[in-house]
Amino acid sequence: MPIYEYRCDECGQRSSALLPSYASPDPACPHCGKPALRRLVSTFATVSSGDGDDFGGGDDFGGDGGDDEGGGGFDGGDDDY
Repeated sequence: MPIYEYRCDECGQRSSALLPSYASPDPACPHCGKPALRRLVSTFATVSSGDGDDFGGGDDFGGDGGDDEGGGGFDGGDDDY
């Protein structure tokens, strides 16, 4: 079930709600009780297993963003193993 973020047009407070689907009716504001919530566009969240595989990266291409060579892990080969 997705979590949706809202802002109330009446009191201005932000809140979130766990709804069964996108088509579910918007709830009333938990702060003022009025049916004036406007659904917000929020960022996408991911969950990490914590096992050391970092697929989130520091840049748009999955690199770690911290190497001094500026390649983000895509240096074209020639690695000596």
